[in-house]
Amino acid sequence: MKFFFAGFLLFITVQMGFAQSIKNVRTTLTENEYGNTILLVEPQTIDPYSAKPTATDAYAILVCYTYKGEKKALHQNITYDLLKYGKKELHLGMSASRENITIDDVYFYRRDLVSESQWPTKSRCY
Repeated sequence: MKFFFAGFLLFITVQMGFAQSIKNVRTTLTENEYGNTILLVEPQTIDPYSAKPTATDAYAILVCYTYKGEKKALHQNITYDLLKYGKKELHLGMSASRENITIDDVYFYRRDLVSESQWPTKSRCY
């Protein structure tokens, strides 16, 4: 009976894991194994009651940053990496270091829940 209960509990936990939706992400400016500075994006808040995204481009991020004194923006679909690997590494500049990159704003949103006219645009960064 213990094995049945443990197996059932494991099954329910796995099913709930696949039915969750990411609501918020955590971003960390860090270095990769090659010494380049990257922005690591990981899920932070998960809504267990929300439907799993059905679109292949559901999760997107707009990063506003300053690189070597110049304002820049990166707008990217991060769905595949978040769902498959649980994280996304964003490369902000060649040979970038923490000294020459500053993250100004980060906008995370679901494209499948927001109309295209409400998506954040790169113009927010300049």
